[in-house]
Amino acid sequence: MGSADNFVVVDVETTGLSNRDRIVEVAAVTVAHDGTIVDEWDTLVDPRRDVGPTHIHGVTASMVSAAPVFDEVAPALASRLYGSAIVAHNRSFDVRMLTNEFSSIEARLLPGNGLCTLQIAGGKLSDACRFHGIDHVHAHRALGDARATARLLAAVLREDVGTCTPARIFDLSNDYRPRTLQRQSVDGAEADMPYLARLGAHVHHYGEQGEVLAYLDLLDWALADIVISDEEHQALDELAHDLGLSSVDVSGAHRRYIDELVAAALRDDIVTDAEYSLLVRCAEALGVPGRVVEEQTAAWRIDTGSVGLEAGLRVCFTGSATYPDGRELSRSRLREIAVQRGLESVSGVTKSKCDVLVAADPSSTSGKARKARKWDIPIVDVQDFLIAQAGSSVPAVII
Repeated sequence: MGSADNFVVVDVETTGLSNRDRIVEVAAVTVAHDGTIVDEWDTLVDPRRDVGPTHIHGVTASMVSAAPVFDEVAPALASRLYGSAIVAHNRSFDVRMLTNEFSSIEARLLPGNGLCTLQIAGGKLSDACRFHGIDHVHAHRALGDARATARLLAAVLREDVGTCTPARIFDLSNDYRPRTLQRQSVDGAEADMPYLARLGAHVHHYGEQGEVLAYLDLLDWALADIVISDEEHQALDELAHDLGLSSVDVSGAHRRYIDELVAAALRDDIVTDAEYSLLVRCAEALGVPGRVVEEQTAAWRIDTGSVGLEAGLRVCFTGSATYPDGRELSRSRLREIAVQRGLESVSGVTKSKCDVLVAADPSSTSGKARKARKWDIPIVDVQDFLIAQAGSSVPAVII
């Protein structure tokens, strides 16, 4: 393995994809030559800006309010990186973000030559772990992903790693007092994942290789909230440029991504109007004509209807709900509202004892939602339910 002392597997969770974005969590797992894990280290990091997509990485502003800034964790991280071959799943991204952070404190990270398990395994981390029988616990948490990548490294490690060279760090001040704040000490509730983020978990990029695979791996991240902002467009352009991808390469990758996303959406043989709209918006954000989605989903589209909230209607609830202004809404409060409107609140979805399911996300794949679809029980968005008056009609997905 050349002159590198060992491997250090890194993973970062960030506020975004661009060079202007910051790290909110970082982990380093040191792995010996034989694949044995010999050290683990992780911490949240205060990015001194908005934390970005909480629905992906699970890090909230309150969680990092007491976290160290990067210059406070830099010495501990540098001691693990220095002399080791850096490994990551999509290494170019993690190394770029780390290099930027060290540069922000006027230090220099020279990453050397390491290993990219994304390229070695040829697929997303979740898919590669599943193929090799690796338990991937706490996905999209820095330590959870770094641990999984370290185990994946042991599974795919080749004898020929002579091209690996160690990382070096220069000009790092010794004035900082290193400290950490691990996620488990401040962890909160899991954030609900948007529809496209859930679909992204079923997009695999099978057969893709090299730079296109690295690009697609980060496209999942950019599209999870449906919208690609101007900043994210610029970040994707920068990424494509850094990877040496041509406009033809990028256009082809975007079309294949939409094809995969639509295929994932069709797993339940249903595409609601709301789901269709999101898929079209996603396609158009990537420069893919909306008719591509229209043609591929035509046979699975369903119409939305309405259901009247008449007295005595039996209503069940699923998902974590909020008031229209974003405040958390407990399940018990939802039941109280139902009773106040003359409705009957039931605890489960059954064919004969439930008339409507009120869902935080009508496209949910929860057990209750699956039963509702199986038995043609209308599904109503909780926000529509909250603003409706007793006895009025509300939009509903009716299979």
